[in-house]
Amino acid sequence: MEFDLIELTTKNDIIKTYEIYKACIFMPTAEKFNKKVDKFLSDNSIKIFACLHGNEVKGVIVVSFTEQYKIEIIGIAVNVTARHLGIGSYMINKLIDDYSLVSVYAETDNDAVEFYRKNGFKITEFSNTFDGETVIRYNCELSK
Repeated sequence: MEFDLIELTTKNDIIKTYEIYKACIFMPTAEKFNKKVDKFLSDNSIKIFACLHGNEVKGVIVVSFTEQYKIEIIGIAVNVTARHLGIGSYMINKLIDDYSLVSVYAETDNDAVEFYRKNGFKITEFSNTFDGETVIRYNCELSK
């Protein structure tokens, strides 16, 4: 399968990715996503990319360029019907190649930690408390 990774720079184009990106939002709503998009677009360190197969968006990755050659993955999601085809890995590796990255960082939960482990990230478990409930989270780091 051939993929392309393109940067999305307009709110209209980003809003069209809601059905895919909502997997990255706790209790997602279109309104919450709209507010996130405004926040993303107002921060010059954040870039939003879509993975295309033909003209169809198959994945979305939002990253923050924290330092030169370093990014933090804010969110990464793949269309449910296109999972397990290597799209998430492709997006990360394409960004590493295109931006000569030496470090990629993400924080995640139980649902996605195996994806990062499979992609060679060093995983560190920690606990965090949200609304009085303690949850397990994971710092995921990849150094090149």
